[in-house]
Amino acid sequence: MMTPVWWIRDIDWRISSGIIFFIHLVVWNRGEKQRSFGARILLSFALLCAASWCMRYTLEVVLSAKALMAVGYSFYIMVLSLLFILCTRFCYHISSDIVIFNSIIALTIYRISWDAVKLISAIPVSPDAAWTGGSPFQSIMSYLLYVMIEICCVRLYQHFVRRDVSFPLKEIWWIYVVILLSQMLLEFMYQLLYQGNTMAGMLFFLTALLYSIVNFILLLMMASLSLLQHENLSMQNFISSKQRYYEISREGILSLQIKCHDLKHYINLLRSTDGQRQFQKYLDSLRDSIDEFNTVVDSGNKSLDVVLTEKNIICSMNGVRFTYIVDGRLFYCLTDMEIYALFGNAMDNALEGMENVAHPEKKFISLRAARRDDMVILVVENYFEHELKFENGLPVTTKEEEHHHGFGLRSIIAIAQQHGGNASVEAEGNTFRLTVSMRIEPQDGENV
Repeated sequence: MMTPVWWIRDIDWRISSGIIFFIHLVVWNRGEKQRSFGARILLSFALLCAASWCMRYTLEVVLSAKALMAVGYSFYIMVLSLLFILCTRFCYHISSDIVIFNSIIALTIYRISWDAVKLISAIPVSPDAAWTGGSPFQSIMSYLLYVMIEICCVRLYQHFVRRDVSFPLKEIWWIYVVILLSQMLLEFMYQLLYQGNTMAGMLFFLTALLYSIVNFILLLMMASLSLLQHENLSMQNFISSKQRYYEISREGILSLQIKCHDLKHYINLLRSTDGQRQFQKYLDSLRDSIDEFNTVVDSGNKSLDVVLTEKNIICSMNGVRFTYIVDGRLFYCLTDMEIYALFGNAMDNALEGMENVAHPEKKFISLRAARRDDMVILVVENYFEHELKFENGLPVTTKEEEHHHGFGLRSIIAIAQQHGGNASVEAEGNTFRLTVSMRIEPQDGENV
């Protein structure tokens, strides 16, 4: 085996783990980038590489006892993982649960990449072969393999999990701790027990590689099941809302038929003196019935009518003034589920924002949708009085169930991005504003 080139031995080997985590930081994350992203990502690269080099130097030069080195290398993995979490929050607007889940994925892919390279390197080759430990060719090929594994894992995830999903924060933290401890244990066992035996090394790396692959598959299944659960919940809410819509329509029509039937008798009664005295009471009753029937929304999109009718009734029951200017035909590109998730979450968020508003005149929700060139812009505004704080571009929840924090808004953002747009929130004075943009696909025979 050839003597390692000095820069590979003193630099490359000591920063390679930091580079693997950095590759994941760049390739995997799909969150909104922070301002000055280029400078932030370069600082993250420098931090990961510097931390990796300093720890490896300390382990290789300062420590001599094998047991202490094994413990040190296991903590080396932990420190890099925690730095990865900090760098992710530093570079991207992303929720805490998604950061932790991405860190679990990063740990798993790190182990897959590392064990794959080590397994290939352990294969006996000629001492003069290009693929030998310490050669520049081996170093370059190792990084190419890291990138290929990373891209393959990303493609697999995107195939089975179409968008980011929300996880309960406490549960995902526990999963992270378990995965981290298992990776630290693997590193500890390798450093403590490996004595340079080629066959033993190949067996260890093969076992660790298979474990990490199974681990990644289980993470894929967990994310897929979580996504299915959210979609199933949205579907149940949508079906319930639609059933309520039809009941309201049926009751409204039945009420109108009864009033029409009674009207004939009241016409005859009006001809009498006693009937004229009862006429005003009847008009009041008739007006209330008309107001109740007018809560049914007709936007030109049946699925949107279901959502807005339900929310319109809730607004009426809670004394909230709800105004809307929306052409439902603009949202023909959205599925029924997407319409319910988009408008349902937007209205629920607005209603929640007015829970502490006491003055009846200040309770309002405004919903407007308009087309601008090849984009449709949806704006939802509501009044609020409580103190509002933002974290990663999303308002911090006031609910006790913190693990549901921001799920509705993240769902809206995911739908907007899936249709070539984006979503943003802002607070100006006492007005909270949600703005959603989406690209419109031209219909047959239409020039956008």
